[in-house]
Amino acid sequence: MSDGPEVVDAEIIDDNMRAEEAESLCRWAAARAGAIVVVPGLGPLSLWANDIYLIMKMGKLFGETLTQKAAAGLMGSLGAHFIGSTLSALIPFPPLQIPIAVGTTYGLGRVVYEWYLAGKPADLSPFKKVFDDAVATAKDNMTIFKEHPKKDEPLGDEKQHFEV
Repeated sequence: MSDGPEVVDAEIIDDNMRAEEAESLCRWAAARAGAIVVVPGLGPLSLWANDIYLIMKMGKLFGETLTQKAAAGLMGSLGAHFIGSTLSALIPFPPLQIPIAVGTTYGLGRVVYEWYLAGKPADLSPFKKVFDDAVATAKDNMTIFKEHPKKDEPLGDEKQHFEV
């Protein structure tokens, strides 16, 4: 499984490689969320930037170049994630902040991957179980994220201002 910052070209990627790259991106972004959430002064905007870059990189796996606005729109349509990330940044208690930030970011990534596989349907309600299962998986496997080698490497410019 690759942990590289750049996504491979969608034209030369097979389904297994795409699945591995998607999982790698989800883990990297989730690990980064766990690192971001406890840094004073970064707060929700940095978490949103991290998640928007995750969505944009996931799009590249499927040969799409998403704008920041489109990625933010998709993220905004996933209300549970948005609320979870915001809450995690506002609760000044790392043992609670980290699992929420990691879980919701990992869940977001898994939902976006499955959404692309399903052909990008307008109705996102079928992906609630994907999100819930991914959040539970992340929370049960926190060591994977806490020890991730790229947790201190941003997926993009975390100081970028995004409207969600």
